[in-house]
Amino acid sequence: MRPRSESADRPVLEAAGVSRSYRRGQETVEAVRDVSLAIVPGELTLILGPSGGGKSTLLHLLGGMDRPTKGEVRSQGVAVSRLPAEALAVFRRRQIGFVFQSFYLLPHLTAADNVAMPLLLDNVPSARRRQRAQQLLTQVGLADRAEFYPGQLSGGEAQRVAIARALAADPPILIADEPTGDLDSASGQQVMELLAGLAHQERRAVVVVTHNESFVPLADRVFRIRDGRLSGDDSAKTTVAASQAPMTAGPRPVAALVGLALKAAWRRPSRSILTGLGVAVGIAAMVLLVSVGAGLSQRVTQSILSEGPLTTIFVSPQAASAGSSSLFTGSATSGPTHPIFASTIKSLGSLPGAVGAWAEVDLIGRAMAHSRQTLIVVTALPPQALWPDKVAPTLSQGRLPLRTGQAAISASIGKALFPAITTPKGWLGKQISVAVSASTGQGGSGFAPLAQAALTVRTFTVSGVLAAGLGSAQVAIPYPQGVAWFTSGAAKGTIASYPGAEVVAGSAGQVSALANRITKLGFGVTSMSSIVTQVQSAFSTVEVGLGVVGGIALVVAGLMIAVVMAMAVLERRREIGVLRALGSTTADVFFLFLTEATLVGFAGAAVGLLIGWSLGKLAEAVLAQPGLFLVQIWLAVLALVLGTVVALVAGAIPAGRAARLNPVEALRQD
Repeated sequence: MRPRSESADRPVLEAAGVSRSYRRGQETVEAVRDVSLAIVPGELTLILGPSGGGKSTLLHLLGGMDRPTKGEVRSQGVAVSRLPAEALAVFRRRQIGFVFQSFYLLPHLTAADNVAMPLLLDNVPSARRRQRAQQLLTQVGLADRAEFYPGQLSGGEAQRVAIARALAADPPILIADEPTGDLDSASGQQVMELLAGLAHQERRAVVVVTHNESFVPLADRVFRIRDGRLSGDDSAKTTVAASQAPMTAGPRPVAALVGLALKAAWRRPSRSILTGLGVAVGIAAMVLLVSVGAGLSQRVTQSILSEGPLTTIFVSPQAASAGSSSLFTGSATSGPTHPIFASTIKSLGSLPGAVGAWAEVDLIGRAMAHSRQTLIVVTALPPQALWPDKVAPTLSQGRLPLRTGQAAISASIGKALFPAITTPKGWLGKQISVAVSASTGQGGSGFAPLAQAALTVRTFTVSGVLAAGLGSAQVAIPYPQGVAWFTSGAAKGTIASYPGAEVVAGSAGQVSALANRITKLGFGVTSMSSIVTQVQSAFSTVEVGLGVVGGIALVVAGLMIAVVMAMAVLERRREIGVLRALGSTTADVFFLFLTEATLVGFAGAAVGLLIGWSLGKLAEAVLAQPGLFLVQIWLAVLALVLGTVVALVAGAIPAGRAARLNPVEALRQD
């Protein structure tokens, strides 16, 4: 043992009557019994003793890793053993440098990142962390090993990295627990000489627990512990009154902890990918199911709106049909209660809030060209004067028919009559013959069986091609010609009555009042806006139902995350113990594990969103149904949020378990 110099230094660490007992089954074990000692700067203190003698327990008490059952540990006026958990973590981070027998370097971090870990936990900027780590690695002779991972280092090199890490925060106290236990004799001697140099040259208080008697000549003081009792040189009895001086942490190193979570997730990529895929499958299922409901809703809504704007009101002769959501409001079977004549149309168009009205004219018939024919519905367009109010149908090619003898046809008719012409533009200017039933003009829709009715034939020139709408085989003709054709079928001496009418309100806000006026006249009404509302409400219910089905898969994914994270906590107990020893708080550990789960959930949600969108587009291409799947912005945002929240909730319990782990117990096992 080195001769002790008389030092005026006051103790930086003291144990006063410290005892530590714990339960082992029904037995109470006294690991440390009434120990008192004082540690001063500039000295290497050895604590020798056999395995199970209590030396490691004493070291954990001195370093703030554990709390005594009796007595008190003090450091420079602070009652360390009475500090709250977070303040105790800050004490370990700033005042204590730990060196462990098995090095306990984090395998997914480089040597430099391992050294910088205490500074990261103290929210030191990255540049300063890197500079300090490189300086310390140079000091311990490992400047060229900064970017090596622990698995690439020898045992002696790994222990020197651990010593450099213990020095990172420039603590006044170093505590080493069997630092040479896993090293050969030559490497062990080098490590002990390095620790002695840190005590004597840098005036640090260095405490080393060992069972190796050969290191006694390097020590300034030697204590021996057996069965929890300490004996030896305990002459440094200077005491400092204990106080509760606050030891507060700085801002939480959020960005650095997120970086650690990313590295931890990437450390086991296959597990992270499989866990994320669980979320991805749930999100993809939800996105697919909800988007198909939204796509169908949009298609139906667009089809309805192709029949007229939201200001359109459908009028039926029968009041009983009020509230019907059917677009074909004129399909009465028991006879009109209030016939709709031409004079009725004029009166409806003159009501307050109305900008115009027209009769519904739909005639069943056949279209023919070049010995080809197909069943059709002939529809009279709204009067041209109302086209500015957007009541005219939209076209994909050409223009709307303006004169008698012109017609716009749907794509299905063009394909049936002109199969050799591959583009709709080529149908423009072609002539078709249209035959319709003559049994019209009596309030019927003109849908009499063609085989039982006389037919009238007209010839039309194709002026335009209708965009997709409800009418899949439709021929649209000018309103005057349609009305004339319809009324020509009225019985001699009678006035033609129409199966229905349509009224256009001046604005959407006037629809309700106008509909009420029409209802009071004895007619049935159905507004376009009410139809759209009912359709959207029905599809919203469907979307919610489909979303719930997809959500079940998401819940299963959440359970998977919870199980995987629970396994990760068990596997990474030693890593958690190292982080706690280096000064991370319980909140830091909780945040780290929760962030890892959240990142996996968010990544899985993003992948699931991409998979759902891709499968939807693929299905559209295969089925030749564009717009069948509609991934709306709110759905994309909801998918990302749900995936993240599910992971957040699922990871909370395992993260809490990780945060509550006792650091001493965590270091004893993987």
